[in-house]
Amino acid sequence: MKNWSFNTCAIAGFSCSTFAVALVILNLVTANQFLTVLLSVAGLALLVGGALSVRAHFLWSRGGTR
Repeated sequence: MKNWSFNTCAIAGFSCSTFAVALVILNLVTANQFLTVLLSVAGLALLVGGALSVRAHFLWSRGGTR
């Protein structure tokens, strides 16, 4: 498995976090019709996005691209 670079981790983390915000907005638009499903997926996306952001930070502080 290939290691992800800083750019890949940062973009993927940002994308996951943006997806979570979009799901919360979708939940608002649908008047909480799919509350449990959308918020569960949004929470998972925030967890993955946060983990990828932390990984990107470690890669940036180490100065490497791997």
